[in-house]
Amino acid sequence: MGLQVKGRNTIQDFGISRGPVILSCCPDYRLDNVTKSLQTSLDHLGGIGKFISPGDKVLIKPNLLKGISPDACVTTHPAVIEAIVRIVLDYGGHPFIGDSPAFGDLSSVAVITGMSDICKQYSIPLTPFNSPVIVAVPDNMVRRIAIDRAALEADKIINVPKLKTHVQVGFTGGVKNLFGSVVGKRKAMWHFRAGDRDHIFGKMLLEVYKILNPSLHIIDGIIALEGNGPAKGNPRQLGLLGLSGDALSLDRVLCDIINIPVSSVEIFCALKRHFNLEVDIREIDIKGSPVSSFTGKKFVLPERMPIRFDLPRIMLSVLKHLKHKLTGAKTRMEHI
Repeated sequence: MGLQVKGRNTIQDFGISRGPVILSCCPDYRLDNVTKSLQTSLDHLGGIGKFISPGDKVLIKPNLLKGISPDACVTTHPAVIEAIVRIVLDYGGHPFIGDSPAFGDLSSVAVITGMSDICKQYSIPLTPFNSPVIVAVPDNMVRRIAIDRAALEADKIINVPKLKTHVQVGFTGGVKNLFGSVVGKRKAMWHFRAGDRDHIFGKMLLEVYKILNPSLHIIDGIIALEGNGPAKGNPRQLGLLGLSGDALSLDRVLCDIINIPVSSVEIFCALKRHFNLEVDIREIDIKGSPVSSFTGKKFVLPERMPIRFDLPRIMLSVLKHLKHKLTGAKTRMEHI
């Protein structure tokens, strides 16, 4: 099942552990190769029909950290998103792409990252996450989270993170990518509020995962990012696409692939501390290519930094955000 239960908590209480983890070798970002890899992996999971229904409004949630070329391997590659869009459309779903970049507005970030071209080509919406809805959490540490309305109201969510190391939380995988549904600079405020105290930040990430409950997670690790990610690392050819209905099992398998200790990954520390649960790699049903297909040369792990943002850093983040918005407006004008 993927989760080892300790104490009173159960797998069902957490609402996770849905099916196996599929690992697929994909050599490059050629659309035909990506599509073939995704379709083969979906076949292992029982087909796209296990995750969406015809007529569903399907949020495709990439990692669009900032406006940067896909070649930098900081954002989810557009070929992966395009292949997913085509699969959803072919099945009769109504896909849309949404996110809340840490720097810049979505419209400008989408131009540089290739998302705008996909939306235009397939006539699908690009939806900025700028309509927060306060969701109450029955927990004294987290209490409430401002999540975008479009993410909450989507019939289904396909979560498409970029596999990246992360100096604050260990790495970005399925669970961490959903932090993009927290609107705008509220993300920076969570860094300020939770900081490094008692893995509250990780608990918040897990609560977002529980609230949104995505149907499917697809990790873009064809060219991953190693070193001091999530924005300053180095591209690393890995040739991996990973799929699962369970982000925690997928993320646990990714720990072994990039050889990062579970004890240094924020979400797993929070899972153990606050839910008394652990993900046992021996209990995860891994199909497709073996983990050993993606290990070999040692993955360069990040130099760790505190999670907490102090007030000067938050102000700097806001200024950077405004700078990216101004730069993005210029970029949009150049593409008109």
